[in-house]
Amino acid sequence: MMGVNRSIDSLQGPLAAALGRFLKFCGEEGFPVVIIETDRSQVVQNAYYAQGREPLDVVNGLRGAAGLYLLKERENTVVTNARVSNHTGGGAVDLCPEIPGKPGYPWWNAPEEVWVKMGALAEECGLDWCAGGYGQTWGKGWDNPHFELMKEA
Repeated sequence: MMGVNRSIDSLQGPLAAALGRFLKFCGEEGFPVVIIETDRSQVVQNAYYAQGREPLDVVNGLRGAAGLYLLKERENTVVTNARVSNHTGGGAVDLCPEIPGKPGYPWWNAPEEVWVKMGALAEECGLDWCAGGYGQTWGKGWDNPHFELMKEA
């Protein structure tokens, strides 16, 4: 069963090292974060890409085959614009601030300043926030949880 992978060890070496620095730094700063997903199989990516583009029965068929939980109709919305993701092969990680006082629970609706702080801390540790150049809404884009290794200038 595939499902969602949260293992740091499945990331490419330099990205795993930068993520380790970031998690240590967040601990020192008292800024808890949740690892949402690391390496992703193409089967999982295909299921994500189908969301919001295919009928629910097709989406849930793909999600079931990928080891993911099944969606309700209201959840069948677009979650990615990428058919091929940098997550595949361990080149990206999704992170989210943690709900204050609720260890392990992602704070998806955290205020903009919380996301911006997380992005700034990540960049100090060599992680590039939303390196894929996604559309702008706030922060660096609509895919706020997405981080990759900082590219050399």
